Amino acid sequence: MKTILMTVAMLLFCAQIACAQSGDGGKSKVDDSQAIADRIVESQIPVFIDFWAGWCMACRMQEPLIAELEKEYKGRVMFVRADVDIHKGLTRYFNITAMPSVFVIEDKTVRSSFVGMKDKPTYRDAINKALAMSNERKSK
Repeated sequence: MKTILMTVAMLLFCAQIACAQSGDGGKSKVDDSQAIADRIVESQIPVFIDFWAGWCMACRMQEPLIAELEKEYKGRVMFVRADVDIHKGLTRYFNITAMPSVFVIEDKTVRSSFVGMKDKPTYRDAINKALAMSNERKSK
């Protein structure tokens, strides 16, 4: 009986730790892939979508770089971060098999895609090309 109680206590303790580490108090995260897809399709500006995961070290290393780009292009480019463990519908649609994976979308079309860590000039070049296409399309 004592062994069973100890086992149950350990399981409950481990469950509490897992909930605390997930950061959501045990509530499951909702896959709002459709809402994100709708925002991408309706966007009047280019979209930079970053597929990442909390357990992906390269994704974590790239996060500050993407945050800098987001500040630099604020109001001109929509930045979206999609956690592959939560946004499974979007992950399947974009056929994500490795991370980080980044897509630059303009006028509902993927203009550039990257797998793995890239440097800021590479992303900046892709964003600038998408902005140029967007501006050209709007001027017609």
